[in-house]
Amino acid sequence: MSAAFFASHDGRGSVSARGQNNRMILLTASAFRLCLPANRPAKDARSALLLLVALSSCGGIDQEPLPCHGYGCEYDVQGPAGMRLRYAPAVEPGDPRANVAFLEQLYQMVEDCAGIQAPPPFVVIEKDGTLVSPLDGLPRKGLYYSDPDLVLIDDSTWTFWSLKHETVHYLLHHALGNSDPDHTSPLFGTCVELPFALP
Repeated sequence: MSAAFFASHDGRGSVSARGQNNRMILLTASAFRLCLPANRPAKDARSALLLLVALSSCGGIDQEPLPCHGYGCEYDVQGPAGMRLRYAPAVEPGDPRANVAFLEQLYQMVEDCAGIQAPPPFVVIEKDGTLVSPLDGLPRKGLYYSDPDLVLIDDSTWTFWSLKHETVHYLLHHALGNSDPDHTSPLFGTCVELPFALP
């Protein structure tokens, strides 16, 4: 290997993935011209090299993760109180779980019970069985992420309960700076179990 390759290592003897990719492109490009017959026009070499560079930059390590904790920030509808909701493709638009005004009512019910006010969060409904806790790797019916605020709920029969439960985490985080992952707050019992009627 060339001296330039070793000189670019950091002090610990490793190279970043981006650095490795760039060096591989340069090494491949310099080796590529050695493989061309002398009577071949340079135009073909440039075309092939451009194709090689374009293909090497597709996908892989250098892609940035989606914003909003990897879920993306796109939403299907925004409610009158400001809740942003993404329900597709997990549920159809006519499903009660896609009714953002009703979900805002549940949110406001928990807000009133807790005595904590905060702007409604961004809510994403995912397919049942797809939510896994990043803390313990166990399946969940709902998750709350902060900074930026994101409430994930699944499309199971627990959707509405999960929204109220994750709302308590969200409100506690806004009021205290701690979402209470250990569920020590009495609000989890008092405010999550409030009865409601479906629209």
